[in-house]
Amino acid sequence: MYEIYLPVPPTVNNYYVKTKRGVFISQKGRKFRAEVEEAVNEQLPGVYIDDKMLVEVVFYFPDKRKRDLGNYDKALMDALTECGLWEDDSLIDQQFFYRGELHKGGLVFLRISEAGPLLRVDQRLPED
Repeated sequence: MYEIYLPVPPTVNNYYVKTKRGVFISQKGRKFRAEVEEAVNEQLPGVYIDDKMLVEVVFYFPDKRKRDLGNYDKALMDALTECGLWEDDSLIDQQFFYRGELHKGGLVFLRISEAGPLLRVDQRLPED
């Protein structure tokens, strides 16, 4: 099991910028990626995950503004992939997001552990 503290990512709306030439990572997104890489190198040096995993994320936001947790997922997982913590975020079999209490400056706590078994559905699935 691995645990790491990271900065709060920009929302998906602020992570990308759309131009006539295509879609790119914004300046906020690049800054966040650099901060994540530094945190991973500091807190989890030499760790590389290449197997199925369970990821739990607790967002400790800096204030009481309304926030949709789903808008923070993409930037966080992409930054962790980009910095080389894991082979690819497609290895995540279970993923849980929680809202923690307020924390001055904001903070994200991430726990990564071995994935549990795949769910077995007792009901008959519809035919294709």
